[in-house]
Amino acid sequence: MKYFLAIVSLSILLVACNNTKEVAENMSSENGTPATHGQPPKPGAEHQILFEDIAKGDSLFASIKRGYCFGTCPVYEMKIYNSGHVEYTGTHSVDLKGEYVTMLSYEKMKAFIDVATDISYFEMQDEYDNEHVTDLPETTTSLVMGGKRKSVRKRYKYPSSLKAFEGLFDGLLKSEKWIFVKNNKDK
Repeated sequence: MKYFLAIVSLSILLVACNNTKEVAENMSSENGTPATHGQPPKPGAEHQILFEDIAKGDSLFASIKRGYCFGTCPVYEMKIYNSGHVEYTGTHSVDLKGEYVTMLSYEKMKAFIDVATDISYFEMQDEYDNEHVTDLPETTTSLVMGGKRKSVRKRYKYPSSLKAFEGLFDGLLKSEKWIFVKNNKDK
C-alpha cells in the first residue's frame, strides 16, 4: 500500500512539474509577473508560481456535485484547487468509477473564469428548484473568483447558460489523463 501511495504521489508531482512549466511560459510579458485567475498579483509576487504544492494549504477554486435521480443520471463530484490539482469521485452511471486525480493547465482553469464571466455566474440565484417536481437530478457548482465564492444549486427552471459552466467539468472527464487512486462502491 505504501508503494502504491508513493507511486501516486510521484505521478502527481511529475504532472505538477509539467504544469508549472506551462504557467511559467504564460507569465505576463509586460512585467514578468505570473498570470492569476482574473486577479492582480500580490505585491512581491514576481517570483511566485500560480500552481503551488497542494500540501501547502491549497484552496478550492471550483467544484461540481451531480446528484442522483430515479434513472441513470451521472453521479460524481469534482473539486478543482488553485494549484490545478483536481480530485474526482465517480459514483453512479459514469465511465470513471472510483477516486481519481489530475492536474489542470492554467488555460483550462482560466476557461472557468471566462465562462463564468460570460454567463454572469455571480449574478445568478443561489438556488433553482421546485420541491413539488420530482425525479430531477440535482447539480451544485461553485467558483471562487476575486476573493468571492459563489455556489449555484439547480434542479428546476434554471438559466440554460448554466449548462456551459457545468459542461467545463464534464469536458474534463474526457480530455484529461486521470490517475486512479482507489475504488468506491456504487451507492
